[in-house]
Amino acid sequence: MATPPHLSPKLVVGVGSVALALAAAWVTTSTAGYPATHALRSWPAVLATRLRRELPRGDHLSAAWATIAIWSVLVSGLHFGGVRYNVYTALPWWDLLTHAMGGLGVAALLGVTFRESTLRSPVWLVAAVLAIGAGFEVYEFVFKTFWYHWSLGFYVIDTVVDLVVNTSGAVAFATATMLYRRRRRGLDDAGSVRAGSD
Repeated sequence: MATPPHLSPKLVVGVGSVALALAAAWVTTSTAGYPATHALRSWPAVLATRLRRELPRGDHLSAAWATIAIWSVLVSGLHFGGVRYNVYTALPWWDLLTHAMGGLGVAALLGVTFRESTLRSPVWLVAAVLAIGAGFEVYEFVFKTFWYHWSLGFYVIDTVVDLVVNTSGAVAFATATMLYRRRRRGLDDAGSVRAGSD
């Protein structure tokens, strides 16, 4: 009888992803900027409350939420379209594209939901997206079959690349947030200097 793929040496990917998800979650909670005032189980309620309150306002926050929604639909369309039409097989870079866009989208969703914490220090988003990405790799290990015929080496490399690319999307969002914060501080400082010289 053949060994089920989950109990083969490829188990290292599943166990490694669980360990990485737990370690990255711990790092997330101990990183500056982490929204410690909100318990993890309350995050969906915080998101729903912010959406109800901010989406109808018609200001820059409404635009941010609309952009995240459009981005999410785009990433989902690229992913499910890629699966349906075998684009992942035909274009190897498609996987990199969807993972990078997904990492950026998750970071944006968390960043806008917890923007006060994120504006203080957006670094927590990088670890959070790594934890979520590793959790998704666990989901793929348990519930998907595409990796059954891969070699262990290929599977490990694919998983590592997926996690690096996911996290690079979060790094891009965190970097943009830091630049925005710096620019906003510069504008606030310039405004206070002008006000002081009047």
